[in-house]
Amino acid sequence: MTAGAEEPSPAALEDANTRLSLLSSADASFEPPKASGVTLTSADGSATLKFTGQFQFRHVYNHREGAGVDNDDFGFEHRRIRPKVAGSVADGKVPFAFYGEFARTNAFTLVDAWVGYVPGAGQRVRVGQYVAPFSREEMVSSARRLASDYTLSHNYFTVERTQGIEYRHREGDWGFFVMFGEGVRDKNTPYTMDADYGLTARIERKSEADWKRHDDFVGWQGEELAWLAGAAVHVSGGQTDADGDTFVDDDYADTRGTVDFGIEGNGWNAFAALFGQSFDVEGGESFTAFGATVQGGVFVREDIDVFAQYAWADDDAGLGQLNVITVGTNYYIHGHVLKLTVDANYALDPITSTYNSSSRGFLVDAMGEDGQFVIRSQIQALF
Repeated sequence: MTAGAEEPSPAALEDANTRLSLLSSADASFEPPKASGVTLTSADGSATLKFTGQFQFRHVYNHREGAGVDNDDFGFEHRRIRPKVAGSVADGKVPFAFYGEFARTNAFTLVDAWVGYVPGAGQRVRVGQYVAPFSREEMVSSARRLASDYTLSHNYFTVERTQGIEYRHREGDWGFFVMFGEGVRDKNTPYTMDADYGLTARIERKSEADWKRHDDFVGWQGEELAWLAGAAVHVSGGQTDADGDTFVDDDYADTRGTVDFGIEGNGWNAFAALFGQSFDVEGGESFTAFGATVQGGVFVREDIDVFAQYAWADDDAGLGQLNVITVGTNYYIHGHVLKLTVDANYALDPITSTYNSSSRGFLVDAMGEDGQFVIRSQIQALF
């Protein structure tokens, strides 16, 4: 302080501190807790190697009606155990990721394996095996969903993981994906067992919030409003044995499309997706199918939310209709890093083999029986 200058009053100091506090809070963005992992960095800082992991362990209770089935199945299982290795070289220009999983059995399976190149800001090219840029519910990590697992409607229509080459470009509030590869769920297979071709394209438009906001479906308390809209199409085909003559010479084409919209606010979230499929095959039965997923959640206190989901699917081939209602809650002990999820699922129509996914806790119903009831209680830890 210079000689003769008047010392600020306590009131003036308090006012200045208040202004600084308000300025700091206005500039700060909410960051939910993240898994730290273990990161190794080269001496010159041009290369990094990060080790992380995902652990999901759950109890499932399943009730079905009907003769010839176990009406009450329940027990524990590992849903996902995933050791992961990721990183980059050449000052981030060449990212990569490799990881596998033990899922409900003792068999270890490759999940993702890809290497990329970053030619410029917002751009990335990658080759290998990874989630196709089709369904947003699949593109959001299994560690950051709202319920303990993906919906059955999404599970039927998703392209899931496949192999190929992908280009992604994000500029401003727009994002574009184009992937040339193989067909639906063509993962961990040689080229002779895949579709002959597969093309997936997706376009996204977001609000002013950062792209990272849409890495999960949760609207954390303290976050500002953010939304993301997307649309995608997938076309694949080749030859199969549709007529049962033991010759793989029947041409087929599988076309799928989806549109989705998600929005997150201060302690709440909502998401909806529509799906469609047209399957045409020579020497077999062609069909079309449609589906939808709707979900939303709200925090009831800073570390607990409640949510609801609805999954629907139907087709014109008489393969069954899907109607499942889900309600549940998450206890975020430490964000997604350590959380407990409990959800209850009720099927309004019989669960058929067409839409069933036992990894989601559902089982095929006896003929004509509906009302299957599933409770999933899952603990997740990220490392």
